[in-house]
Amino acid sequence: MKILLAALALSAAGGACALDIHLPPETATYKPSELPGYQLVQRNCMTCHAAQYASTQPPASPRAYWEATVKKMKKPFGAQFDDADVPAMVDYLVKTYGAERGAAMPAAAVAKPVAAAVPATGGKDVKTLLAANGCMACHALDQKVVGPGFAEVAARYKGKDGIASVAANIRSGGAGKWGPVPMPPFSQLSEADAATLAKYVLSR
Repeated sequence: MKILLAALALSAAGGACALDIHLPPETATYKPSELPGYQLVQRNCMTCHAAQYASTQPPASPRAYWEATVKKMKKPFGAQFDDADVPAMVDYLVKTYGAERGAAMPAAAVAKPVAAAVPATGGKDVKTLLAANGCMACHALDQKVVGPGFAEVAARYKGKDGIASVAANIRSGGAGKWGPVPMPPFSQLSEADAATLAKYVLSR
């Protein structure tokens, strides 16, 4: 009986310990392509799951399968992208990972993003830029959503000339600065538009 009580006490004590888990930074990426959907998938999909999700799907999956998968991400799972983006995203996925592989020539080295993926927003006000690039799907003003709140970013750069750094981070994306969830690159933004967004974030 004493042994049983001791075992229960040890078990209870062990259960009270907090488990601290640190995930490694996300390193996987989607296969580069000249298809317009490549930039859209990078921007919209990696905010919620790793790029390996696409590569682990059945390689013979037809277009209808990929369309259903993309639509499922929006409803019921709540992914924040426009319905108008769905056809291009599906086209990229089925031609890169599904039954239509080889139907489009993959880009061996994509020198620059496809302009058609996201319309240029040069010269527009910050509200337009935030909406056009889906910023508020992953960020809030004063609390963490998927990424850090703008106030947290502003606090980190307080007293520094951080506009250039934040603007560069917006355009290049990356992982590890704010946790394991990667921020996709927004390289389609001009340097001026990225700076406009950076100034807004740092003013919170």
